[in-house]
Amino acid sequence: MSASRRPAFDIISHSPDQTRALGAQLGRLLERGDIVLLSGAIGSGKTTFTQGLARALKVREPVGSPTFTLVVEHDGYDAHDHPIRLYHVDLYRIADAGDAATFGFEDIVNTADGVAVVEWPERAQPLLPAEFLAVHLSWVADTKRQIEFVPRGQRYVALVDRLHSEVVSVRS
Repeated sequence: MSASRRPAFDIISHSPDQTRALGAQLGRLLERGDIVLLSGAIGSGKTTFTQGLARALKVREPVGSPTFTLVVEHDGYDAHDHPIRLYHVDLYRIADAGDAATFGFEDIVNTADGVAVVEWPERAQPLLPAEFLAVHLSWVADTKRQIEFVPRGQRYVALVDRLHSEVVSVRS
């Protein structure tokens, strides 16, 4: 990997609106088949981040936490205005990968027709694909969150590199 490539980067969000904006920046770069794994404590901003991502994918209906339904599918459009589906998965209420297998989790994270965003992915660890973008959100202060992007696989290294470049250019 060249010195200009960043294997991971993190940023501080100062408000829910900034967290949504960062999610939207990522959302504009996503393509069919991409997988984003969101981790962090309850209330750290996982769903808020997903709302921004959904906005970039032109999802029209409200995006909330699918904690009780496990999966919510949203129709949207990619950067080229082609239809794309957003699969928003919340594994908080499942016990393990066996539970995730009962509702087709593997099909969702291996989909070619959309983007999968998974909250609490550690609960289905054995079913996760080899490549994905991990996003970890953690509390810094009341409204501040640290958001760390960790790519796994070349597609996601390139994605994080591009996201980093865009975030730096916006802040400059």
